Amino acid sequence: SDTAGTNGTYFDHDFDMDVAFTNTTDNGLSLKMAFGVSEGGVDDGYFSIAGDFGTVKMINNSGGIMGGAISETVADDVTKLTIGLANKHDEGNAEASYTHSAVQYTLPTMGGLSLAAEYRDGGVADKADTTAYMATYDTDIAEGATLKLNYGATTTKDTQSSATDGYEGTSLGFTVGMSDIAISGSRHTYADNANSYDYTTDIVNVSYTGIDGITLAAFTKSGEDGLESSYDYSATAASVTYTIATGLTTSLTTTDAEVTDGGTKTEDSSMVLNIKAAF
Repeated sequence: SDTAGTNGTYFDHDFDMDVAFTNTTDNGLSLKMAFGVSEGGVDDGYFSIAGDFGTVKMINNSGGIMGGAISETVADDVTKLTIGLANKHDEGNAEASYTHSAVQYTLPTMGGLSLAAEYRDGGVADKADTTAYMATYDTDIAEGATLKLNYGATTTKDTQSSATDGYEGTSLGFTVGMSDIAISGSRHTYADNANSYDYTTDIVNVSYTGIDGITLAAFTKSGEDGLESSYDYSATAASVTYTIATGLTTSLTTTDAEVTDGGTKTEDSSMVLNIKAAF
């Protein structure tokens, strides 16, 4: 439902199948080819070569390395409003279209530190190539407690020399895990070269798995446009997921969102019941 009076119910379904082939050569190189099939067609295709030098991956129709940014764990947060425009870059905000091919290189992990870089081609019709990098650090901070830090940045060039339609974004985040509890916080930015927007989103997420077969999760999200003082947005969501049997889960998620733009406030709320089978 929302402030305009819309109140409805709908049913939907998603289908996603991933297929992977792996092989190890005589000299120890690990080869992997994979692709996915969903209701939208073929996706998540890539070929990778891994060894002592790290991993080289050639991808098509697949998310980039910014997908390693810290993200929320709520099952199915849904809103009709356009909020969180600086959100996780694996949602296609500050990276080029996933239909464009890319090459990724990930260095071998060194003392918990992982570094990755990506180049995504914009195609022959324009100059909008994308470059990105991601640094992730994992460590134990105490007995039973872990810390994960990440920072990533991505830049997409203007489509033409005379254009200003390029954009860039960053993601900075952390996750602390303690037994059955995980707490994460992150900040994401997204700005264009035309200086028409400069979005910032902050997210705090908590999850708990201490109840047998049940996962509880919640997040709060807020943000603003640094170039428009009258624009801000926020959202809160919570979910409970129950494991019915191996590979079969059901979840219930509630989401409340609010956007203020030019002095006009718009609110939205939703509830999603999901049944998921994986095999």
